[in-house]
Formats: sequence, structure tokens, C-alpha cells
Amino acid sequence: MKKLLCTLSLLFMVVGHSVHAQALGLYAAAGVKSPIENILEIFSKQSGSHFELHFDTAGAAQAQYLADPLAKILITTQERIEESKRKGELKEGQMIPLAATMAGIASSLNPRPVIKTKEELKALLLSVKSIAFSDPDRGATVGLHFVKVIRELGVEKEVLAKAKKAREGLQTMQWVKDGEVELGVTQVSEIVQAAPKTLVGPFPQEFDLSTRYALWIKEPDAAMMKALITWLKGPEARLLIASQGLRPLD
Repeated sequence: MKKLLCTLSLLFMVVGHSVHAQALGLYAAAGVKSPIENILEIFSKQSGSHFELHFDTAGAAQAQYLADPLAKILITTQERIEESKRKGELKEGQMIPLAATMAGIASSLNPRPVIKTKEELKALLLSVKSIAFSDPDRGATVGLHFVKVIRELGVEKEVLAKAKKAREGLQTMQWVKDGEVELGVTQVSEIVQAAPKTLVGPFPQEFDLSTRYALWIKEPDAAMMKALITWLKGPEARLLIASQGLRPLD
């Protein structure tokens, strides 16, 4: 009997270690890349969990999640998750609101331009030599919004003639940091994390874009997922989210 108990104990230890060490597949919008990496790094140290992270535009990240049967977590815009639920693409699981961020503008120009009105934005877009924004054809939230803005301003042709479409906001900010473009349009959270001194600010009020991000957790009743949900709703995670340039959501 003693030998049997020892054998069972060893088996549980091996199985437990295997489950514990297994990386949890997570696909997320690049707009929250740096905050998510920082948040999960702390949670992983406290819980011993491991995540396999994949970042892309909001649309591309969602498509990759849906194509991966082993994926456990999706982080994208709340609007996209709700739409996918209506379509029946997301079935078993639970949505957890995470944080909100705003679309904004970064600049490599010195001094940085000031944009407070619709007219100032239009003048700036026409005066700069180069602009970068995330490719709307890849489902980039801010990229899609920016195209609507330049159409409403009546400068779509002029802007697109000198624009570079980035894979996602991280590439946009790299081009701004390297001085390859004079303006970059992406999430304010990405600007703050990559190069805060380049931040011009959010769009003028009439073009404001506040994006709500949420998690879709495939197995919310799993022990590790319960622990993650509880931790994300706690004071430590909320303070960390706020420090990353995001507004925590209830």
C-alpha cells in the first residue's frame, strides 16, 4: 500500500508539472502588446503559469485565434468579440472587459506640432512629408478609423500618396522613432510605451476614437483561468494597467 501511494504521488507530481508548464496560447491586438506583456509577466511570476503570446492587428489576431483550436485566450476589441459572438464564431467561453485606449498621433518633428482643432489636423496632414498608420486591410482598428478621418477632411488622396501602411502600430512607432516618417497614427498606449516624447496627443474631439479591449477566455472555469480573471480585477492589475497608458474597465 505504501508503495502504491508513493507511485500515485509521483504520478500526480509529474502530471501536475506537465499541466503547469504547458504554455497557454494567447492571441492579442498589438495595440495592447506592451501592457499585456508587462501584466502577464507579473502574473506568471506569481502563479507559475506560462503564456505563448502572439500579437497582430485586432482583426488578424482574432482570425489567428479562431484558426487555432489550441488557443485559450483572445484579447481584441470588445466590439469584435461581441460581433463574433453574434456570428457564432465564439461559442464556449466568457468575455472579460479589460481596458480602454485612445487613437492618437506621434511625430518625429521638432518641435512637435500642436493639434487641437479639425482645421489644425487637416493643415498638419497636408504639410508633412510622410505619414504612417496601421494597414486597415489587415483589420487595424486605428487604421480603419484614420481612413474615415481623412475622407471626412477631404484629404484622402493627398495623405495616401505620402503614407506608409504598417503591419501594426508597433511598426508605425518604430518608423517614427527612426525618423522614417514625420507622423505616426496609432493607439496612445503604443506611443506612450514606445516613445512618449513623440506624443502629439489624441485626435480632436470630433474624431475621437476610444477603443475598449476585452479578453475572451475559452475555458473560464479552469483553475488557471479563474486565477487570471480574479487577478485582473484586483487592485494590483488595475494600477498596472493604468500605468501603461490604459483606462481599466469594470
